[in-house]
Amino acid sequence: MYEERLTQRIRNLERKDRGKDPGDLAYVINSIINHLQRILNTRQGSVPIADDYGMPDFTNYQGLGIADQAKDIADVIKSMILKYEPRLGGVEVTFEPDKDDPLSLRFKLQTQIVHVRDENVVVELETVISSEGKVRVTR
Repeated sequence: MYEERLTQRIRNLERKDRGKDPGDLAYVINSIINHLQRILNTRQGSVPIADDYGMPDFTNYQGLGIADQAKDIADVIKSMILKYEPRLGGVEVTFEPDKDDPLSLRFKLQTQIVHVRDENVVVELETVISSEGKVRVTR
C-alpha cells in the first residue's frame, strides 16, 4: 500500500494497462525520486494547502559562505523529505562540492525505504541544485 502515492494509485486504477508492479523495488524508487523532484522544485508558499511545502527562496542568503549555505540547504532538504515523503526514514543529507561545476550544489542523500515488504531498504540518491535553481534527484 505504501509503495505508491495516493495519486499514483488512483491513476493506476483508471488505466486499463497496469504494466508495472507497484511492489517492484525499482518502481518504488522511481516513484520516490519523482515525488522528491516535485517537492524540491516547488517554491514554498506556492501551494495553497501547505505554506511550508517546497523549498524556500535561497536568494536571501547573502553574506553566508558556501559551507554555511550548503548546511542550511541540506537541513531544509532533510526536513522536506521527513515531512512530505513518508516512504523514507533515517534520512541523512550531506553536501559534496562538485569541482567540475562550482555553480551547482550537490548533496548525497542516504536513506531507507520503509514499509516495503516489511523490510528497510537502504538507498543512496544524489540531489543536484543547478545554477538556475532546478533540482534533480538521481540514483
